[in-house]
Amino acid sequence: MTFAIDLLLRWAHIVPATIMVGGAVYARYALAPSTDPLADEQKELLKAGVRARWMKWVMICAFLLLVSGIINVVLIATEYDFPQKYYHPVVGVKMLAAMVVFYIASMLTGRSENAARFREKERFWLSLNAGLAISIVLMGGALKIAERVPKGEAEAAQPEQSDAPSPSAVENGS
Repeated sequence: MTFAIDLLLRWAHIVPATIMVGGAVYARYALAPSTDPLADEQKELLKAGVRARWMKWVMICAFLLLVSGIINVVLIATEYDFPQKYYHPVVGVKMLAAMVVFYIASMLTGRSENAARFREKERFWLSLNAGLAISIVLMGGALKIAERVPKGEAEAAQPEQSDAPSPSAVENGS
């Protein structure tokens, strides 16, 4: 993979992840409590304005994260072996958690009747979304430092199995 493609994929993953995580934490711990002193009508007007603007960001970021994430997983899995054996399970959990974050974020910004009912427990969903988003970042950090061995080197480093008996088998007469 070329340096330019690596860099573009990295940016296409990090920038939207930063926006999604920052937006989730900001919405839960800054915006939501700030609406408490407002009258119900003002609160709904503010939330509707934020939702209309934030929805576009959620859709664009979710798309970029999904596309760049799938490409990254395929490229990395085809190029490297992971001796520590935790890489692939963590990638699977991370992708499932990301799907949940995308769903919650889309329901919190959606315009449908179901989305409106979903928002009745808005603080719970905002808290869950922020927690999941942060846990995804932590999993990404663990994946980034996972030991990697290029596939060609891993096969070359493994000892060849031969049909000749081992020295201990010769000594035992078996």
